[in-house]
Amino acid sequence: MSVADHPAAAELLPLQPIIESNLQTPTQPETELNREPDSLFHFPRMATKNNLLKLNWWHSPTQPLDVAATLLARSAGVASSQQDNNNKSARSCYNTPVKSTSEPNHHHHHERDPKRKVISTAISSVVDLDECFDLQDSQLLVKDSKPCEAFLNQDQHDQMKISGYRRSNSRFLLCWMCICLTGGLLRLVLHWWRHWYLLATCQPCPLQEAQQVLVEEDYQGKHKVYHVKPVQLLTTDQLQNLLPEESEIDGDKLQLSVHFTSAHFKNCRTLRTFRCKQLVYAWDNNIHNFNKINGLDVNVPCSYFHQQRGLTLQEQLSRRIVFGVNEITVPLRDVKTLLFLEILNPFYVFQIFSVVLWFTYDYYYYACVILLMSIFGISMSIIQTKKNQDVLHQTVLNTGNALVVNAKGVSTELPTSTLVPGDIIEIPSSGCTMHCDAVLLSGNCILDESMLTGESVPVTKTPLPMKRDVIFDKKEHARHTLFSGTKVIQTRYIGSKKVLAFVINTGNITAKGGLIRSILYPPPVDYKFEQDSYKFIQCLALIACIGFIYTVVTKILRGTDAVKIVVESLDLITIVVPPALPAAMSVGRFYAQKRLKLNDIFCISPRSINVAGSIDCCCFDKTGTLTEDGMDMWGVVPKSSTNQFQIPLKDISRLPYDHFLFGMVTCHSITVMNGSMIGDPLDLKMFESTGWLLEDVNNIPENERFGLIYPTILRQPKRSTEVDSIPNPIAVVRQSSVDDLLANVGLSQKNYDHGIVREFPFTSNLQRMSVITRCLSAQGFSVYCKGSPEMLQQLCQPESIPEDYTQQLSTFAKRGFRIIAVGYKALNPKLNYTKVQRLSREEVEHNLEFLGFVILENRLKPDTTAVINSLNVANIRTIMITGDNILTAMSVARDCGIVSSTQAVITVHAYSDSDSDQPDQYKLQYTLELGSKTPETTLNGNGTCPGGGGAAIAAQNLMNLSQSTNSLVNGNSSLPNSNSLTSVKTIDTWTHNESDDVELGMTPVAPVPVPADNWRRHYTFAMDGKTWQIVQDHFPQQMEIILTRGAIYARMSPEQKQSLIMELQSLDYYVAMCGDGANDCGALKAAHTGISLSETESSIASPFTSRKATIAAVPNVIREGRAALVTSFGIFKYMAAYSLVQFISVMILYSIDSNLTDKQYLYIDLGLISIFAFFFGKTEAYDGQLVKQVPLSSLISPTPLASLLLHLAVVIVFQVAGWLQLHQQPWFVPFKQSDEDHLGCYENYTMFAISSFQYIILAFVFSKGAPYRKPIWSNWPLCLTMLINVCIVIYLVIYPSRWMMEFMQLVVPEDMSFRIIMLLYGAAAFITHALLETFVVEFLIFKRCQVKREQNLSTSSRKYMQLQYSMQSFDNWPPITDAYELHDSSDESLAEIQPTYVNLSAEQNLDAQPGGFPGFFDNNLGTVEAQKQLPR
Repeated sequence: MSVADHPAAAELLPLQPIIESNLQTPTQPETELNREPDSLFHFPRMATKNNLLKLNWWHSPTQPLDVAATLLARSAGVASSQQDNNNKSARSCYNTPVKSTSEPNHHHHHERDPKRKVISTAISSVVDLDECFDLQDSQLLVKDSKPCEAFLNQDQHDQMKISGYRRSNSRFLLCWMCICLTGGLLRLVLHWWRHWYLLATCQPCPLQEAQQVLVEEDYQGKHKVYHVKPVQLLTTDQLQNLLPEESEIDGDKLQLSVHFTSAHFKNCRTLRTFRCKQLVYAWDNNIHNFNKINGLDVNVPCSYFHQQRGLTLQEQLSRRIVFGVNEITVPLRDVKTLLFLEILNPFYVFQIFSVVLWFTYDYYYYACVILLMSIFGISMSIIQTKKNQDVLHQTVLNTGNALVVNAKGVSTELPTSTLVPGDIIEIPSSGCTMHCDAVLLSGNCILDESMLTGESVPVTKTPLPMKRDVIFDKKEHARHTLFSGTKVIQTRYIGSKKVLAFVINTGNITAKGGLIRSILYPPPVDYKFEQDSYKFIQCLALIACIGFIYTVVTKILRGTDAVKIVVESLDLITIVVPPALPAAMSVGRFYAQKRLKLNDIFCISPRSINVAGSIDCCCFDKTGTLTEDGMDMWGVVPKSSTNQFQIPLKDISRLPYDHFLFGMVTCHSITVMNGSMIGDPLDLKMFESTGWLLEDVNNIPENERFGLIYPTILRQPKRSTEVDSIPNPIAVVRQSSVDDLLANVGLSQKNYDHGIVREFPFTSNLQRMSVITRCLSAQGFSVYCKGSPEMLQQLCQPESIPEDYTQQLSTFAKRGFRIIAVGYKALNPKLNYTKVQRLSREEVEHNLEFLGFVILENRLKPDTTAVINSLNVANIRTIMITGDNILTAMSVARDCGIVSSTQAVITVHAYSDSDSDQPDQYKLQYTLELGSKTPETTLNGNGTCPGGGGAAIAAQNLMNLSQSTNSLVNGNSSLPNSNSLTSVKTIDTWTHNESDDVELGMTPVAPVPVPADNWRRHYTFAMDGKTWQIVQDHFPQQMEIILTRGAIYARMSPEQKQSLIMELQSLDYYVAMCGDGANDCGALKAAHTGISLSETESSIASPFTSRKATIAAVPNVIREGRAALVTSFGIFKYMAAYSLVQFISVMILYSIDSNLTDKQYLYIDLGLISIFAFFFGKTEAYDGQLVKQVPLSSLISPTPLASLLLHLAVVIVFQVAGWLQLHQQPWFVPFKQSDEDHLGCYENYTMFAISSFQYIILAFVFSKGAPYRKPIWSNWPLCLTMLINVCIVIYLVIYPSRWMMEFMQLVVPEDMSFRIIMLLYGAAAFITHALLETFVVEFLIFKRCQVKREQNLSTSSRKYMQLQYSMQSFDNWPPITDAYELHDSSDESLAEIQPTYVNLSAEQNLDAQPGGFPGFFDNNLGTVEAQKQLPR
């Protein structure tokens, strides 16, 4: 149990000052007195103080001092320290006096430098005095110091309204009096709406005095969710109970440590907290409101983490009281609680009421059946809930120990549940599972982050740089952060250094805790059908009330017995609102779930199946969803010694031994584990294509493996020195460097084995990675760097870049290839190993020499294009949301058909407005890329033509080299981004601002004339995550328009993916999300239909999980969803119609004090309705192409309402007609009740006969077939039961046996002609109902009226269609900055390159410098004369 869950005291006492003394302060200037609260903890000041207290104690060979003993040895007259290692000040969370005290002796060097001690003490005092004045000023600024209402997390995405309440004895007493008077019914209602109970028993009060709080969440104005939470009082008594008995710490000096921001811990004796959505909120007197307790990742400088030491036991416990135990809490309910809550569900409460009433009415048979069905439904619900609960709890189970470094610098093994923010932990060399978020301080770690990112590629983490002026950010510094839930596979350290990490978050505020919270508390999904069904049931209940009142009045007037009046009147309610409705509604979903399982698609939320039937917008992740996980090597384009690109080479093993090959071999983050290489798939593909070997040091112990000078050794493959003849003139001969030729003639023998000395890992914001290597047989160190072409262009020397750099890049980008640029430079020969380790990344990755391009291709999955095209044909909009760069996304989008080859793509880019005085002013820039001129015919879901799948993307047409080089420096434009698989971020913009840009491969274009009549009809938008965030925050009107046409969203973070889904939903789209990683969890949960292609954590968050990792699951889910939705509509209409048919029959019979007999009720309810409802959903989904028209999702719409009303009218006509005809018969004798148990009469026979036919007819009429389900005759169980029941009804109407008439209490007329008339009534009713449903409802009302209205942009009620209608009037929007025309790939397809014949002559140079690498780029060793002859 977490600390925050401990019960609080009944009455919350006011906080007492911690130190009672007079505060004497020097006179402060006016500016100091009125300082803003935000300056409470100024970072430069904190960095200065931290610099004074800088302790690199964990690498020191000396024994650290016992700081805890020093603190405990203070005299009684000395107050607690003003400052400790975590910048904690001894003060209350309320405005209490603070005594200024001196700082204790923390370390030896403080004694040696008294000036430093005085400065540090002075800084501490100033900080404390500032806060005191700030607290006083804050009270003056706030008008109401005791507000009753406020906002939590104000101006954030999770903003919530909070109100304070305290117990009111008078209200409490009055409420329970009403509960007793209503027989507990009011308490049941207050259980369903729990915040009503709070309002009924408590009165509003200031938040500062609240015993309970009401937290209100408002989701886009559509949904409101209420949380009632008790306020708990944390005291130091709880802390004292946790201290060991032998502890000598004075209880009066114990304090709680609470942290909100800036690594500024506040101390207090008591603290008021509450927990909402697994997050703890504490009272903050600075803002007179509850504030979220944050970890040490909010507004903290990077230098802070390196300047801390371990915590004392007292400090650990004081933080644990506030932060709680380090565990992710998942609400666990036992079976008894789940049973109780399930029984109190409104549907089951009504069923219990119905069963009790039927037992009173002696209607045992059907009551027992309903009771059994209810028990089965409750049991299945409890089993599923308990199973999901246990699976989720098992996922977050926190077991194991951690090595915690205490204040003495000694590592102690403690349970991971005891960790608190501020602890320093040692990562074991054998690896571990992280149970907290921590910043890496020393050493390297290799982690498996598949739990968070969905990528199975291990990631290397490096220590956080110690920069004072940089604020730590978990996203920007993700390469230095170990996240909770990830697995440390290996640690790397050199010498005696330990791998240490600083804990910043624990429990629910960790990265994994956030993931679990997104699963536990997803945004409410708009289940339109369910909402309408509730409204429809309310209408039925209203009809039942009218019938109830009518029956009571008429029977009282007839003088009927009071008990009989009550029973029969209440029975009307159970007739109109059928208790079997919930079970009948779940049947269709049950069959759909079963069919999905046969296709390896598993559903943990059956109610989501119906929603899937309404999907009209599908969002897809790219990598692993649309495309294969890995990449394939296509070839390389090295640069020659003449600074020109060579012809592409596909056989990598034929590369000469020069720097380009060495860069491919060494520049990666591959590691060897269990005898196999693991790493980024792109790195693995590049390395494996070279044929080199990665040395696996099996004989070296695990804990010493990385103490080597070269942790990773790359061995060259063994190659024969024999020159093979060329039997086939078409084959490409391996190109040889000068050194190869020298080796062949015996002039030189070279070993090219390399060792990686240092690695700078890949980061998305830097768009590159680099390594420092050394050839084992040479002197000096070399740098190899790879990354995006546009980034390498900036890092390389301009003279080393070929003139056709941009043209080559554009040529390959048009084919949709992933392009990696490689660079190199030699370090100063005077640098030794120690100095190399101290080089900064900026010094290393500078003035590189460009070497060439590595070309890779990321292939689509085999069925991706077919699935996208089928969705396009069905008019289902397709959108790509990816974390990859925008050019790659556009390439894949054109390849798979999300964007057609003929469609124009407008790239939206947001940039800062330099003309504005305000910093947060942005402008939007639109760059148009025209589609191919080849016409297509079929429009896709984006209002465009689907691509045939073979069309490749055309990159944005770029500047020539000189123009782009200059503009890149200025940040105005850059090259298209094609980089590693982990993907690097595109530069701020790659659009074009120059009027004289050159469209590569074509003649130069002046501003391209844009044919307004063509592309503006069907264009789409593309943008990256940075632009999306700016558009969402600053351009809400443009955002809605862009959303209606946007198809490509690149560089999207998990939070941005979720927000995009929610924005699409706000435009009235029914959105499906298909992804394969845990980084898609938020989006999968927020979407109406989430489909996970992975069985990781994303499968817990997603309603649907496919074991087949292809998007073929999407149309399958939609197809089954449509079938289930149509089935649910049919069953609901049938159950409603059955209720109304029976209601009419009973009301007619009630008019003569008759009724249907128990056996007749039993046959209708069990023999007809229950069997039809059970087999109704067995009709399978239509297996043809998805149709454009989405099935109806709203019961409160013209078609279903008209259908029910018209059928009801026909039912009334036939029953009244039969009743009147019966009265016209000469043998008719009116019913006179003589025995309550015998209700048989001619009127009963007539109503039973006609209504029985109507039940069967309506089941047939409402069982729809194509285009959403297969024909009704494919459902042979339903057809068979219908046929059998038709025969039974004919038998009962025409010629029932004597025992049957007695059993059913049927009074059959002697006149056979009247029996035949009943059959004719049945036949006429069948023809009438069938024509009514087929022609009037389906054709006239639905297709001609409702569909036509909904598809008309001007009359549709859906917001996105209204926006599309408004966009038709936009003649000059969006304003295009530049326009470029897409090349036809057929004109410039890359044919197979013919072999290149190179004649080389070499001259030995005896003055060659050692350490140089011979090859095309080495001019000191020999003179190379190359003559290239290309066959014609």
